[in-house]
Amino acid sequence: MKIRRVISLSVLFSFIILALSGVMLFLSPQGRVAYWAGWTLLGLSKEQYSAIHTTLMMLFLAASIWHIVLNWRPIVGYLKDRSKKIRVFTPESSLAMGLVLAFVVGPLVGLPPFKQFLEAGEDIKGYWEATRGSPPWGHAEESRLDAFCRRIVDFQRWEGEGAVVVDCDAAVVRLRDAGFGVEDQTQTIIEIARANGTTPQAIADIVLAAARPATADEIAAGLSGARGRGREGPKEGDEGIASGSPGDRFQRPLSGLGRLTLRDYAEQLGYELEELLAILAGKGMEVDPDERLREAATELGLEPSGIIDSLNSGG
Repeated sequence: MKIRRVISLSVLFSFIILALSGVMLFLSPQGRVAYWAGWTLLGLSKEQYSAIHTTLMMLFLAASIWHIVLNWRPIVGYLKDRSKKIRVFTPESSLAMGLVLAFVVGPLVGLPPFKQFLEAGEDIKGYWEATRGSPPWGHAEESRLDAFCRRIVDFQRWEGEGAVVVDCDAAVVRLRDAGFGVEDQTQTIIEIARANGTTPQAIADIVLAAARPATADEIAAGLSGARGRGREGPKEGDEGIASGSPGDRFQRPLSGLGRLTLRDYAEQLGYELEELLAILAGKGMEVDPDERLREAATELGLEPSGIIDSLNSGG
């Protein structure tokens, strides 16, 4: 057995699988969406692809270093000119370093085609979120069932114009009636989902089916999570208003604000785009309605949430 052949073939095979897992990760949704919706591709989850990619990277790195050691003499030969003197900047090495530098600097400064390639990745992730849905808050699947029932009402599911509450006992009954085994309310959403071979999203949908209109006393006590936005709240059926003080007119979506355009934001939360543009223009902020809020905020020296703060301070 020749060690040189083993190392070279290890580099080749690990590179092939690294490339495949890298493509799968590029095509995958955001982690929160993948975990929530139980996303898989070719039978493997994002978590599994990530594990394969990480562990194979260690093998590839070790084998590549060994490969360089075994082939050090030819590599040094690539740096020699016609007089056999070593020169760091030969035409070949200069071109190689230029290519590497382009792939490092290009994405950082947003040069084409790197910018378009990364935007395509964002579009893919946006597609998965639009078609598979997203959790009401980060790592919602790790919430205990009782905590989930209490917290989900802070994210305003509306019946007409009224807020709702979720009775956890009723949610457990609904889950069991649907054929899902639930030990008690201290189980997490992901634990219940895995034990029943389903997704956290499916469990949450059944829990939310137990929602009932909040009473006046509950609303007054703040148990319903209502923000007091009245007719300016989201449209019936909308799932999710996130952080924002009770007096804020313009709320933030539960997740993914930076990937939304201003037009998307207006459509999803039921606002008038022209009004949003007018408020921002009145504060000297020109925002392209079809540009992602992450990029628009960067141009303005803000975070995406800063644009929403500007709307509230100006509206």
